[in-house]
Parts: sequence; C-alpha cells; structure tokens
Amino acid sequence: MVAIGGQASLAVLYELLREHPDTTRTELVHRSGLSKATVSENIGLLIAHGFLEEVGKRQPGRGRSQVVLEFKPRARLVLGAQFTEHGCHAVLADLRAGPVAFAARPFAGGSPESFVAALVECVDELRPQADVPVLGLGVGVPGLVDPTGRIVAVSVPYGWEQVPIAEMLEDRLGLPTVVANRAKAAALGEAWRGDHDTVAPTHHLAYVYVGAGIVAGFVIDGEPYFGSAGTAGELGHVTVLPDGPRCGCGNRGCLHMLASESAIIRAVRTGARRYADPAQIEGSPLASLAMLTLPALIDVANDGNAIVQEVVRDAGMYLGIAIANLINIMNPSVVVIGGPVMGFGELLLDRVREEVRQRALWDALRGVAIVASTLNDDAGTIGAAALFLKTVDVATFVSPATASSHQ
Repeated sequence: MVAIGGQASLAVLYELLREHPDTTRTELVHRSGLSKATVSENIGLLIAHGFLEEVGKRQPGRGRSQVVLEFKPRARLVLGAQFTEHGCHAVLADLRAGPVAFAARPFAGGSPESFVAALVECVDELRPQADVPVLGLGVGVPGLVDPTGRIVAVSVPYGWEQVPIAEMLEDRLGLPTVVANRAKAAALGEAWRGDHDTVAPTHHLAYVYVGAGIVAGFVIDGEPYFGSAGTAGELGHVTVLPDGPRCGCGNRGCLHMLASESAIIRAVRTGARRYADPAQIEGSPLASLAMLTLPALIDVANDGNAIVQEVVRDAGMYLGIAIANLINIMNPSVVVIGGPVMGFGELLLDRVREEVRQRALWDALRGVAIVASTLNDDAGTIGAAALFLKTVDVATFVSPATASSHQ
C-alpha cells in the first residue's frame, strides 16, 4: 500500500470519486493504493458531509456483495467566469463542473473596475439560485496570469499590467478566487465536460483557441499545465513562415499574423482588391472592405465565396503547421480547436487535419483526434469552474471537526 497522509489521502479519494461517481470502497482501495482503513475513514467523512451516499449493493462475479457509493456533485457549488473582449460570462456549477445556471453582462469600458463590476452583477444573479454553499470562483482572462493565479501580468486586448484581479474580486465577493488565461481554463473545461465523440481519453488534451489571439491550453495527466512562469501555450507566437509579416511581438511570420481573426480579415481585404471576378464581390459583404467582420466572412464562406474560402484554407494550413509541432512535442490524445475562427467549421478543420497528417510524426499522431470544441464559448467559463475545483483543497470543507453539523 502507498503511505499517504490524512489530507492527501482525502484529496486522492475525492478526485477518484469525481472521475468515478458510481463506485465501491473495494474499487477505491484498488484504484488509490490506500489501505482499507484509510479509505473507510475518509469515506465516512465524505458521507457525513453529504458528498457521498450509499445507494444499494452490487455483487461482482462470485464475490461478496459490495455497497455502492454515489458521488453527489450538487453537495456544493462553485462559480466560473470568463472575461471576453465584450463582456463577462459566468456559470454556477456543481463539483464536476456541470452547469447549473449561466449569467452574462456586457462591459462599460475596459478598466479592471468595470470588469469586476460586471462579474459582481453576474454573481449576484447566480448566488440566489444556489441551495448549498458556494465554495469559490475561478476566472479566465485573455492575457498572461502570474504563476500564483492572482495577478494579470499583462493583457494586450485590455492594456492591463500587473492587475491584482483575484484580490479585487475577493474584496467584492468574499469568495476565494483563482485566475488563469482563459484558453488554459478552457482546456480543463473541454477535458471535464467536452463531448469529443472519440474513444481517446482526455487526460492528455490540448485546446487551441483561435480568435483575436491564438493560445493553447494543456491538460497533462489530468492536470492543467501552465509552465514555470505561466506562459506555456503561446502558440500564436510560434514561427510558421520565416520572413513572413512582422508581428507586434517583434518577430516575423508568427501564427497570429497568418491565422488569427484579424489576419483572416486582412487577407480577405487583400484578396478582394486583387480578384478579377466582380461577381465574387458585388452584392456581398466584401463590397465594403472597411466594414468586414468575422461573422460576415463565415456567412460568405458558407455561401461558397472563393476568395474567403481560399484565405481560410491558407489559415488552416498555417494552423496545421503549428499544431503538428504541438503534437510532436506534447503528444496529446486529443486536440480541441475552439474560438470564433472555428465558425468556419470543416472548411478550416479539414485543412488543419490535412497539414497535420503531412507534418506530424506518425508515432506522435497515431490515435490523436483533432476535433472542434463542443462547448464553444462556454469552454472557458466551465473550465474556470473546473480550475477552482482543481486548486481547492478538499480538506478545507471536509474535516472531522465539522462533520457532525452535516449529519
């Protein structure tokens, strides 16, 4: 047996119960490597606090019947939130990050205070819908978050630097708060709640957000991976075209300059100015190049416009180059692509897959699924709730001293 201390053993069992919500004490002993006495003691605590319920018996083979334990994800609730370029989206979720209710608010300005105010309004809407204690809040933001998960070191879209966003939210809400880059939170959301229609396990997952920026998030052996300084996953600044267009980071040929939302719009403008067939432009959104938007281009691409489709395929090629390298380096079992640019659907995804097949090592690529996000805009919000659940210490709300009050 593995010798694991009290709080550590409780955390091990709690995580196993979250992943296997219908189980037995015997199965937990086998899966955890803990002693029968340790499992029994901790299961008693979790039952006393309402996290578990004995729901009957089952008989495995010819052995003795075993009591079935059912994990109760609604025993406590958490909050998750995501800051986007235009507003705040929040969720009240259970202990498996399953959504209970959503709320959204637009921003009035881009200051940290306006973001906090919008999130407070979301939480004020959601809290009355909670019939059990709310443990805390996870938040996803577009930007670099320091390794402590409390400070936004820099957010280019907002012009923020060194913003203590977790402290600001805790002061207003009275809830423990943890913060991460929204794409990295979304990776957890996809791993926990995504429906990827694949037999591949999601314990090794990469999520690639493609929108105003391009960022990857990783789940490695079930755990979120941020890197030593929190900068892991800056896929948008991987070079995919040497001597390509200059990026704001100072480099040339960054993926951001060739496959992001702004890059696609810019390339469509260039293509439309050069295109010889007026029929591809007149009467379409391309007739007003200064007013192009991504949703309009998605509609035009779906209608078969050759200019837009060619640009999207080129973006898919560059994205595929980067993802092939990601697969070679990280060897995930699933690559999930999300964000606004995935509105182009199979037109983009097919080109990504084609490029990956040509460039990724066969051993690394074998069995890897490359799929579109099923959670879409909810990935970062649900993932933020999962982020808090991954960081909270179960011992803080399960202890022998407080068990009697929950019996």
